[in-house]
This record gives sequence, C-alpha cells and structure tokens, in this order.
Amino acid sequence: MKYTVALPQSNRVSDPAAIRDVAQAADELGFWALSMHDHVTFDGKWIACGTDDDEGVEDLRNVYEPLVTYAHVSAITKRVRFLFSIMLLPAREPIMTAKQLATLDQLSGGRVSLGIGVGLAGNDSDPAFLSVLSANATREWAALDVPVRRRGKLTDERIAAMQALWTEDEASYVGEFLSFTDVAMYPKPTQPGGPPILIAGNSPAALKRIARGGFTWLPNHAKPEEIAGGIVALKQLHNDYGTNFSGDVVLDLFMRLDDSTAAAEDAFPRVLKESLGAELGARNLIGNPADVISRIREYSESGVTTLDMKPIYRSIPELLKMMETFAREVMPETN
Repeated sequence: MKYTVALPQSNRVSDPAAIRDVAQAADELGFWALSMHDHVTFDGKWIACGTDDDEGVEDLRNVYEPLVTYAHVSAITKRVRFLFSIMLLPAREPIMTAKQLATLDQLSGGRVSLGIGVGLAGNDSDPAFLSVLSANATREWAALDVPVRRRGKLTDERIAAMQALWTEDEASYVGEFLSFTDVAMYPKPTQPGGPPILIAGNSPAALKRIARGGFTWLPNHAKPEEIAGGIVALKQLHNDYGTNFSGDVVLDLFMRLDDSTAAAEDAFPRVLKESLGAELGARNLIGNPADVISRIREYSESGVTTLDMKPIYRSIPELLKMMETFAREVMPETN
C-alpha cells in the first residue's frame, strides 16, 4: 500500500509555512505523494483542511492554487510525488494547462500524477449529502462560465487535447469545444506520454471514462465491498473497450489517527459528520493505529493500492505528529 497526504492548502490552517513544512515532512517520512484539490472560488463551508476548532488564523475561504503550489514545493522536496486530487478540468483552458503540467513535470523530475474530475453539477442532480459542496459549485461554474451540463464532454476533449500536445511533434485537435492546428509545445513532460492520468468518481460515467482511456481509478469515500464491485465492473469495461486495467486503485478518504474511533470521530468537523452521518467511519480511515491497520488491510484485499488521505487535525504540529505516527506504526505493517 502507498500513501498520500493532503497539503494544508485551504481553510484557516493554510499558509506558506504550513505547506512547506508538511511537504518536506511527507518527503522525509516516505509518503508516496502529496495531494491538492482545485478550486478557483471557495466559500470555506466545506472543511477540507483542519477542523472546526483548529488553531489556524487564515481566512476560512483560502484555497491555494495547486499548479503554482506544486512548482514551489518541487524545489524543496526530492522524491515525493504531486497528485492532483483532483484537477477540475472543465475549469481549465487546456493548452495552457498542458504547458504548465509539462513544465511542472520537468521541474520536478517526473513527479506529477494527474487526477481529473468533472466536479459537481451545482444543481439538484448532485447527491443530497454533498449539498454544501454543490452550493459552492453553482457559484464557481457561473464565475467561470462553464456549461455545466456539458462538462463531461469538455473533460474528454481536454484530456485528448493535452495528450496530443504532450506526445506529438506538432499537435492538432478538432472537437466540439476545442480546436487547434499544428501546435508545437515544448518541453514535453519528463514522463513519456505525459503524467499518469487518474479519473475521479464512483459513477458509471466515471468508470466508462477510465476504461475508454486506459486510465487509473480514483474513487472517493468508498467501502471495501464497493471497491471490489467497482473493479469487477471496470475490468469488464476495459475488456469492452479493448484497453488494459492498470491494476492500481487510488482511494480518496479522510483520515484521523487518535486514541480511539470515538475520539477520532469527535475531531471531525460538523459539516463532514452531517454529510456522511452514520457512514463516517465506514467510508474513511479513523481510529487508533491498530484500527487503521486493520481497515487498511480490508482495503488492500478489496483491490486498493494507494490511499489518498485527507487528515483531520487541529494544528499543523498535530498534523506533523500524526504523519510521524502513521509512518512509524502503520506503514511498516501495511507495505
């Protein structure tokens, strides 16, 4: 099992020093990757970093942009990878984004992993338990003038266009939303073909997008039995499309190490408790080290190969201590 840890990029705990300290600690402790989410506008109502009673003093609406942030931390780390979890591709102009990602891959020595998602719709088609995030999506799509109902098609076209730019001497692409001819974009990414692409989501549409492109699955907050069932469905779709299953599954979830499950759940912010309800413990990684080890083994047996962890913490020193405990007591028992 491999592990990522989310940088403190948003809410009250986010500041440059915190980002640098966590990035360097992850690099030294042997975490596989750092992870960052991607929003241009953020209302702060969803606690992505920290918790309700954390010691942060920044604006609750803070959210650091991941491409710029990763460029910064790539210079102060040596081996840890940079996972976008996720890049909100419908909000991104693809030619410039391809150029930026290729540059970051070069500067970091080929350490970029590109998780991609279509994002929430921002309307009543979103799951009810994500109403807080859905409200933010409504405002974000409006600000960026994104055609919400076509964001899946936008995503498919932008992935294909970026891959062409990364691999062809002079790339051309013709689509419904995007067209260009004979664009020579250099330097190419360090990783042949470009950064590995992961597709986020648990829906049938997400699984089809993964299988069509031969990408890696990045589900979120799923139970082990849901992962196992998803892999069965995904392998059948790969067979239908004539592509290969990567063998990797990167699961996105919240994590809290504490003295007990009850203490860990108590530390979670109210919005997450209300959103996930009784499923909080079943869909995340919480408890003491022994509890977490047992849970990780269940995920490993279901087919998960990497856990993309969003820690819950009251201060940056507490987060760093949690990372140290995880690296010392959990990693050796689950690798």
